[in-house]
Amino acid sequence: MKLIETPVTSNLNIKTFYPKVVDFFFSSKAIKYYKLYSLDRTQILYIDTYEKSQLLMINTKKKITKQEIDFAIRRILKAEREDVKVHIGVKQDLERAGVQFKRPNKDIVIVEQKVGRSVEDK
Repeated sequence: MKLIETPVTSNLNIKTFYPKVVDFFFSSKAIKYYKLYSLDRTQILYIDTYEKSQLLMINTKKKITKQEIDFAIRRILKAEREDVKVHIGVKQDLERAGVQFKRPNKDIVIVEQKVGRSVEDK
């Protein structure tokens, strides 16, 4: 697997990538910064809010595998799967909430990591 960071110009808003998904999850949160990655055909948005870091993984062609999730956790978050929360089935949750997509999305996964965890929290 090859992880590629996609350069983003500073004047590009995060909502232009995936407007409905970003509005649904981050409408009431302040976003510190974000980065865009590609892992094969999976697009990964690394979003750092002030209380947690999140990976928003979206694939339009196939289901996201456990190996892809683990690879992204190790390479981007520099953590192990046991140290983060993985939310699978996010696409179904969005569809139940009435969100409709312009482009078909086969799978959406969110990985959360708390920011500033101390040694006692582990």
